[in-house]
Amino acid sequence: MKNKNLNIITLLSALMLLLPSLCKSHEIKEDTIEKIIQKFIVNNPDLIRSSLDNHKVTLEKQKIQKSINALKIIKNPGVFQKNANITIYEFFDYNCGYCKSVLKVVLETLAEDKKLNFVFVEYPILSQDSYIASKAALASKKQGLYNDFHSSLMSLKGRISEKEIYKIAKKTGLNLEQLKIDMKNSEINNQLLQNREIAKLLNLNGTPAFIIGDIIYPGAINKNNLKTIIKNFRDSCFLSITNVIL
Repeated sequence: MKNKNLNIITLLSALMLLLPSLCKSHEIKEDTIEKIIQKFIVNNPDLIRSSLDNHKVTLEKQKIQKSINALKIIKNPGVFQKNANITIYEFFDYNCGYCKSVLKVVLETLAEDKKLNFVFVEYPILSQDSYIASKAALASKKQGLYNDFHSSLMSLKGRISEKEIYKIAKKTGLNLEQLKIDMKNSEINNQLLQNREIAKLLNLNGTPAFIIGDIIYPGAINKNNLKTIIKNFRDSCFLSITNVIL
């Protein structure tokens, strides 16, 4: 049905574009064809509306896929498992209470699902301290302690401050002097800018936001809902593969 609706939109668009040449080559009055098209639109409003809606959905999915392709190029940190068949992207801020509330959900799901990749997309939008925390977190990758540092930052109750960032970094085992040097690396600023640009393309105005497949799930999510979403995505992928084979 979706393909049929899309074909209708494509056909009508093509007819409007080819209208002058069709009239000239077949000696048909232009207004005659216009009336036929107008009559079809008037007599089939639901079909036209459905076609337009499906076309918008298709464009939205294409935009999301384009953004995901861009995310794949950016070396955002995360948990990557050997046999993973699905990747989840989370846009988050270290001062976001809702982001902190889903940390346990994320860690437990990763521990139980060995075929899952999880990418942490640093998206500091709530404060300057959030920005400093993200820079410190990305810099901690150089010392191989990003995941531990990330979990510790997200576990802090209340708002995070620059003082707390370095205090947690020291407790995590990071070399503070080296960390502060690495934080000045221009690649970190560029990475945060790229994440922000992608978030802008996806109209993400808050955190957390999850991308699974070609669907955006804004806001906090509980474990049962996350597991259901993952299962549904895998089932849909299996059906798509089956349809191709058949």
